[in-house]
Amino acid sequence: MTAELLASPRTDESGIPRAPGAVSESARSWAVGMLMATVPSPARLAEQALSTAAVQAGLSEIEVARAMVAGSRGTPIPAAIEEALNDAVRAARRPVGSRRSGSFLMPTRVDADRALTRFFDARVRLYAAPGDPGARRAVDDAVYTLCVLMAQPSPYEAVNEAVRYTAP
Repeated sequence: MTAELLASPRTDESGIPRAPGAVSESARSWAVGMLMATVPSPARLAEQALSTAAVQAGLSEIEVARAMVAGSRGTPIPAAIEEALNDAVRAARRPVGSRRSGSFLMPTRVDADRALTRFFDARVRLYAAPGDPGARRAVDDAVYTLCVLMAQPSPYEAVNEAVRYTAP
């Protein structure tokens, strides 16, 4: 069968659902939320990862977001988009700068555990409602708190450091 026969009025030739205006923005919000949970990162870094993946794939952010939504529903993501997303996530997880510089006081284990709990609760909330701006802000706030508490410039490293620090 040809791509024209496989495509329905609701999908394009690659099987990615077509979505007008508001639905496209909803797909973009969902994609940013998923990238926030995947990296983990605040919304700003997740938006940068989405933008980077779009540039690498030679598509718009909306097209990449629509492919991510379709992928979550079982439609295979085109290889170029998947590769671009993987590269963007790896780059977002890479720590920036040195691990630690100078001396500093470590937080109490109770404070670090409380911040981790807040972060994981916020991620669950964001996963349940990817388009909810309040859920995105909650993840941003929790990640920021962990970065400051653990003296890490990267959200990924801050979470890992907090997990190691609070482990029994």
